[in-house]
Amino acid sequence: MSAAQYTYEAMWSEEERTFIARVAEFPALEARGDNRGSSLRTLKSVVDAVVRDLTESGEEIPKPEQNGKKRGKGR
Repeated sequence: MSAAQYTYEAMWSEEERTFIARVAEFPALEARGDNRGSSLRTLKSVVDAVVRDLTESGEEIPKPEQNGKKRGKGR
């Protein structure tokens, strides 16, 4: 399973003054960055590591949402 198959969104946080990326299938994971792209790249690296770890330990890996669309939001 590839990190690219999951559903991502990146939004600007006025409160934190940074972009925050989230992935629908792993609600506990998020990443911050100076721009939408950097927050998404960081999060995809984390998701890749988590998927590898789950695979190696024989645990269940969340399936990608059916629509499989990547979402990007922000200001």
